[in-house]
Amino acid sequence: MTSGQRNFIRRLLYMISVAGLVFAAGPAGAIDTDDAFPYHQQNPNPSLNAHPLHKVAPGEFRSQNPNLNDAINEPHPIPEYLKKFPKVGRYPKYYYQLLQIDPKDQVQSKVFDRQAFKQAKRIGVVFFENKTSGFGADENAGTLVANQFSTELERVEKLSVISPTRMLDEFQMKIVTTPDQAPGPGSSPAPSGQTASKPGYDLPYSRDKFDAVLIGSVTRYTNKFKNRAGRPDSSEGAAVEFSVYLISTRTGEAIWGARFVGSQSATMANAFSAQYRWLDKQNYSREAIKKVLKDFRDVPKSK
Repeated sequence: MTSGQRNFIRRLLYMISVAGLVFAAGPAGAIDTDDAFPYHQQNPNPSLNAHPLHKVAPGEFRSQNPNLNDAINEPHPIPEYLKKFPKVGRYPKYYYQLLQIDPKDQVQSKVFDRQAFKQAKRIGVVFFENKTSGFGADENAGTLVANQFSTELERVEKLSVISPTRMLDEFQMKIVTTPDQAPGPGSSPAPSGQTASKPGYDLPYSRDKFDAVLIGSVTRYTNKFKNRAGRPDSSEGAAVEFSVYLISTRTGEAIWGARFVGSQSATMANAFSAQYRWLDKQNYSREAIKKVLKDFRDVPKSK
């Protein structure tokens, strides 16, 4: 191959990659530059009025990164049940442990009790708490994300999953607890050689029917962002933030947990494979959940 042929191939690949990113931005094949400004929208940078693909950090385009905003001290996706556990600084111990993990593909996850996690084959999923607020509030966020988790867990081999609707209709229970040492009404004693968790967390779920219960909280679930004028506008990308925990019905402790926070971003790999497209919040959360449940697919279940 001559040097001229190699240069031609390099130019062709470059043109394909740029064209792929431009057309991936949306059905109209164009990118709105109105939101191309740095984090402090009251001081827009005039140099950012150029084409958005020209040396501009992707994080500075809010229509494609709805997670960006000017707020501080935003609510964290901490389920109320988790607040029963001891705190490390401001956060319950399990949530704090997740925060210490470096995100991998926007996921922070940890198996807190590997043996109990491997043995949790019967899982009940309850509707998640909806803590979305502001212009991006979605009253159905907790219901939708919980149902998506239930659907994806049903695809994991050897798991028996009870959906949130069945949990509500057939068991009529909520994840609440009284942090005392005395066992709750109807609770069964711990199996021989096993003791209840030290704080005495009493779940209102029978150990005979479930090994664990999946709980969660959603704080962001939107396809909206604030434009340069500070008004809500439709975004090309979606923003999703939630945390989820698997709670043992034997001890009441969390045996696995995960946190996801992120918005969709264009990648060269997706562009070259022609798989890239902007997703709405429902489809984006489904993709996020598949990433989060990697632990369930990777850890073999005991017989």
